[in-house]
Amino acid sequence: MAGQSWMGMLDGALAWATALPEGLAREVAVDVAGRRVRLSHARVEALSRGVLRNVKGLTLRSWDSGPAVYDLRLDVRGWKLRVETTPQRVELAQGRYTLWLSTPGRVELEESPGASSLLMGALRTGAGKAALQALARRLLPPELAWDGQVLRVEGKLPKEGALAARLFESSSLKMTAAHAPEGLWLSAEAWPGLLDLLQAALGPAQG
Repeated sequence: MAGQSWMGMLDGALAWATALPEGLAREVAVDVAGRRVRLSHARVEALSRGVLRNVKGLTLRSWDSGPAVYDLRLDVRGWKLRVETTPQRVELAQGRYTLWLSTPGRVELEESPGASSLLMGALRTGAGKAALQALARRLLPPELAWDGQVLRVEGKLPKEGALAARLFESSSLKMTAAHAPEGLWLSAEAWPGLLDLLQAALGPAQG
């Protein structure tokens, strides 16, 4: 019975995905065997901009999607930053979100490339790391933290929009993410919860 229930749920997921309007159908894919879904990079950008808009002291100036990372330009408390990053983990619960973003590529202060290279070299080799982390804690807004490898962003979900806070006041969703050339793969601990997120992010399957 459990197997039949599981297969029925997966069939429902596929039916929902294929019933999306043509424009949205190109933005989502369902991997039944891997229990994961893929959002297009454009959809990831739209959702991210909606969430990050509420982070005090942070402005997202530009977003370029690459095959391995997102190339972002940010204003953080007056500092102009360029960060190559990709989501690693996402948690939505109690009307709040927490994002863990790996930073495998460049993290630069655009005003001073030389200082950025020195900072990155020190962090990645561990030289003076404790002092640099203390400096980052002083400079970054409370919602942001960076340890030289992972940037953590947390805060309240917006009141309205695709990821409205009310959708996750009494439920939670934890996902791991994997960047691919064609989009961002999301794997959730609870598959039905991931389908709920898709419904919220992409809207009902209506023309």
